[in-house]
Amino acid sequence: MPDFLVRDIDTAIADRIKTLARERGWPINDVILRLLKEALGMTQPEPPLPGDIARLAGAFEDEESRVFFEAMNAFKRLPDDQAY
Repeated sequence: MPDFLVRDIDTAIADRIKTLARERGWPINDVILRLLKEALGMTQPEPPLPGDIARLAGAFEDEESRVFFEAMNAFKRLPDDQAY
């Protein structure tokens, strides 16, 4: 397999790669290979880790989505507060 040397990596990117490696317990090389495969569409992204902020970004399970939709529709059935 060929090797690549990447130069001038932004500090924020390097820090994020190191953080991912620590969180997953992976070597940095494995994290970089996984990120490249994801970016090239060669594999699906890793699901978020428990407690990861990405879980709060609106990724509901089917049942959660159904309940949320029903709750939002309930607001439409509330009486109008305007005086006539």
